[in-house]
Formats: sequence, C-alpha cells, structure tokens
Amino acid sequence: MVLYASFAFIISLIREVIKDMEDMEGDRKYGCRTMPILWGVNASKVFVAVWIVVLIAMVAVVQFYVLPFGWWHSAVYCILFIIAPLIWIFQKLFRAQSADDFHKLSSMVKLVMLTGIMSMIFFKIYL
Repeated sequence: MVLYASFAFIISLIREVIKDMEDMEGDRKYGCRTMPILWGVNASKVFVAVWIVVLIAMVAVVQFYVLPFGWWHSAVYCILFIIAPLIWIFQKLFRAQSADDFHKLSSMVKLVMLTGIMSMIFFKIYL
C-alpha cells in the first residue's frame, strides 16, 4: 500500500501545481503566493515534469517486478491507462499557455488518478 500512497501523493502534487498554473491570474489578484506566482510558470512546469518522470519510472519499475508473476493484464493496463497518459501530459505541459490548456491537463491528471486507483482491482484478481 506504500506504492499507492506514494502514487496518490505524487499525482495530487502534480495536479495541484497544474491547477495553480490554471488559476494564476485569480491567485495573483488576491495576493496568493503560489508556486507559479513565486517561481514562475516555466519553473513550475519543470517541477511538474520532474515529478511526472518520477511517477512514470515508479509505475514502470513496479510493472517489471510483477511481470515474472504473469501479471500481464496489470502491465498492459498500467502502460495504456497510466503511463501513456502521463507521457501525453508531459508532452502537452510545455506547450500549455492558457488557463484552458492547464484545465485540460488537470482533467487528464484527474483521469490518471482514477485509473491508478482502479488498478487495485488487479491485486484482487491476482492475489
């Protein structure tokens, strides 16, 4: 369960920073001191990108450990519904400029959160 707690923490951190980039103008108007306001959008994007890479690596390593046990369905699920969307988010992150762009990224991160939690089904199936 440490893996799921780590996944939840990292994916929540990613989403919160993306949401802060989305709401930057309103936050600035009200004097909020968020990461994108204090560090700038580019530094915040790099911060998010690093955590995305960490999350992808963590999920990929887990898949390499479960493959010898024949957990092929789990590996395919994680590649298609967690790793691939995270790669897509990573690619779109540096092109994002508008609040709408960041909103789309935030929504996709929320979907990855859901698919990550749903991967618990494989523990019920395989154990």
